[in-house]
Amino acid sequence: MIHSQMEKVVATLPATGSSAVTLTVDTVGVDYASFTVLRGSNASTVFASVLKVEESDDNSTFSNVTGFVGGTDFTIPTVSDTSATVVVKMDIATPARKRYLKVTATPAVSVPVAITGRLSRLENAPSSASEAGVIGWVKG
Repeated sequence: MIHSQMEKVVATLPATGSSAVTLTVDTVGVDYASFTVLRGSNASTVFASVLKVEESDDNSTFSNVTGFVGGTDFTIPTVSDTSATVVVKMDIATPARKRYLKVTATPAVSVPVAITGRLSRLENAPSSASEAGVIGWVKG
């Protein structure tokens, strides 16, 4: 088994409501990004009304990344088990992308949502917990 190497973790604070939740990352020195959008349990079977990845050169003007716009490029999944937390995962190779990536999820109803990301194949391996984007790092 090959363990994850040379990666950094990024995340949003969980938010409850029906407003957009976003996570923006700088991909300089990163070859790959894997994002997860987590939605808490709720009676609605609609995962999100908006689910997409955008890119920008300047971290202010963003445009959609082709292939990563829910409802246009892919079907946003329907939630079958409304009593469980559900997750959608989006993986993107970053060398052909602009410097900044922004993931946006807008829930269709008031529900807890969080976005996490794992930036991997870093140019420089993290050597401390803070460089890895975490408060604790246990290795073995």
